[in-house]
Amino acid sequence: MLAIPFRHRIKNNIIFFYGKIINRGRRINNTNCKNCDILFNDGIHAHEKAYKRERIKAQKTDEDLIQLGKKNVLQEIESNEFYIVRDLTHSQPLLLPKAIDFIDQLSILYKQKCTEKNIEYVPYEITSGSRSIESVERLGKENENSIEKSPHLWGKTFDMSWRAFGGNKEQLKLFTSALSELKNQQKCFVKFERNGCLHITVN
Repeated sequence: MLAIPFRHRIKNNIIFFYGKIINRGRRINNTNCKNCDILFNDGIHAHEKAYKRERIKAQKTDEDLIQLGKKNVLQEIESNEFYIVRDLTHSQPLLLPKAIDFIDQLSILYKQKCTEKNIEYVPYEITSGSRSIESVERLGKENENSIEKSPHLWGKTFDMSWRAFGGNKEQLKLFTSALSELKNQQKCFVKFERNGCLHITVN
């Protein structure tokens, strides 16, 4: 996968990506993740199953997570031709290698589906990675959906924004089709969030 030499940050509705101006604008609110509540309904206990064989120990601070990255226990996810990593405020763009491999599989499968349908590939957006105990506590003060024993503590969970597809409904449909296919192969657990995210834990 060809990574650009910096982590892409989104701070407004207009972003510059691989030579193109993409205006997210008001279309975001019109996006509908059709049938996602049915396809992706894995609860917290399902996600916890993924950590029985492989996980990191919950880290107290974000700096502790960064140190795991420096030791290559965790690897950084960076924006590239397949996806955009948002400016993460309550997590670090770090995941276990198995999760990175899964993201690569997901990207390739989604790309294949776009090619087969002869439609433009639209990069998806990753909105959170691994969290520390302190960042979970901070998030809990702002987001009632956060939980004390968040799967984000253990290195194989990330969130992506289905709303960020904007008016690209066909691309969103193909993306969720690819994700559902991998879920049916028991490679991940997924929870649909009405706030605009798909909560994904790699199995």
